[in-house]
Amino acid sequence: MNKFLLTLWIIIISGGIFISYKLTKPESANKENLAEIKTQQQPEKQDVQKAKENNADTSTKSDTPTKSYASYILQGDEDLKNNNLASAIGNYSSATDLKPDSTDAFLKLGKVYLSLNDPQKAKSAFQKVEKLSPQLIEANLGIAESYLNLRDIESAKTIIWKMDKSNPNVKYYTGIILILHKDFAGAKKLFTEISEDASQTQTSGIKENSQVFLEAYKLFSYFKEGEQIFLETLLAKSLTEIGQFESSIPLLYDVINQKNNYRDAWTILGYAYLNTNKIQDAIDAFSQAESLYPEKPQTLFFLGLAHYANNDIDKAIHYLEKAKEYGFEPKEEIELKLGDIYLLKKDYSKSAEQYEKVVSLNLANVDIFVRTAWIYIEKLKDPEKALAVAYKSLEKYPSDSMSYNLMGWSLIAKGEFEKSKDYLNKAIQMKPNFDAAYLNFGWLMEKQGQVDMAKEYYKNAYTLGAGNAISLLATKRLEDITNKELKTYKFQTDISSLKTP
Repeated sequence: MNKFLLTLWIIIISGGIFISYKLTKPESANKENLAEIKTQQQPEKQDVQKAKENNADTSTKSDTPTKSYASYILQGDEDLKNNNLASAIGNYSSATDLKPDSTDAFLKLGKVYLSLNDPQKAKSAFQKVEKLSPQLIEANLGIAESYLNLRDIESAKTIIWKMDKSNPNVKYYTGIILILHKDFAGAKKLFTEISEDASQTQTSGIKENSQVFLEAYKLFSYFKEGEQIFLETLLAKSLTEIGQFESSIPLLYDVINQKNNYRDAWTILGYAYLNTNKIQDAIDAFSQAESLYPEKPQTLFFLGLAHYANNDIDKAIHYLEKAKEYGFEPKEEIELKLGDIYLLKKDYSKSAEQYEKVVSLNLANVDIFVRTAWIYIEKLKDPEKALAVAYKSLEKYPSDSMSYNLMGWSLIAKGEFEKSKDYLNKAIQMKPNFDAAYLNFGWLMEKQGQVDMAKEYYKNAYTLGAGNAISLLATKRLEDITNKELKTYKFQTDISSLKTP
């Protein structure tokens, strides 16, 4: 399995766990009143690594020559909304081909490359904007952020120091650079100014991100005679929480050089490495943290994820099971991830068992019910258990069309065709463009021998799916029907060609 795809999985699930990770003070610090670190949730990076795999060149152009510049931009924006970053890059790149003097298209392109953790290409896109419009603040900020992601702090500083210091966005990046130069007091002053600024001139998220740093300063203030490396570690963690993973690494090196047995610094370093796809470095960092505290469930959890990202599923299971044994919370999170990994290992019974535990905790979203039912129907051939899962889904999500689709799907597998129709019709009534319900209707018709009707439903599922997994499955089933028909036709032709003596 491609490492980018593996890393996608760990990034999505580890973000929420990591921001709740509590740092402990170095042993020599004295605590007055320890407060929980409260930080903002990072945006999910769903499909980011998939985009890298599907678009390794990330300069793919659309093959449609008749589209206009505006059409490419609109389609790229729609792709962004749907987290289809590979397609967004293709559309924005095509827009720049049609209109090479467009600052808007290059700006959008640069931002997507930053999302993909490809700062070199991001810098190139922003520099093209800067040549077209040298005074455009957004372009210069984009170049500076690209340099930060390349760990070229001095080049970022050169750009930021030339810009208008009264601009809140410039202040924000100045604060980050001051942290990296260990002017912590100066950085705090700027983040405070941004946080207290009532104007609407900040880029979205700047004020919230500034508050992340201020929370770190606040936590540090609860300690008497707190060591400087504790503040450095808190600020390094804040950098990872706002997505500045590369920038956090030099700070963490410095902390570890001063105090090699500081477990939390090793954990944060491992997390930064995970998010920059340095998988072996992440394993090494988390392993070092584990050696300092072998029973810390969060460390074991992250170490399991790192081994998974390294395509070592057995070690991933070992460490995740260990984390579970030592009381990892939230419990449903680790049950879910173990279910995912057992599924990849094709240990379907254990996978279903883990998913059922999540369902029993009454915390599962509807996707977990779908996954569990799929295992019972497609892999374990146990429609009774699938139907039980579907009933639970319907009980918890009675207004979700997917619950009715699950009921219909499970009833088809159980052979109760008439009942299944009622549920599938209800699903389509609730959601007229429901691709999965049309797919299951196709399966129902196929089971009942109504092949022409089945083909029509599969065609609808294919169209409505617009290239997603349902669409691909509909295509496969259409091909299977066609192949069967061709074999039947060939057999009948061969029989009819035989001459009687």
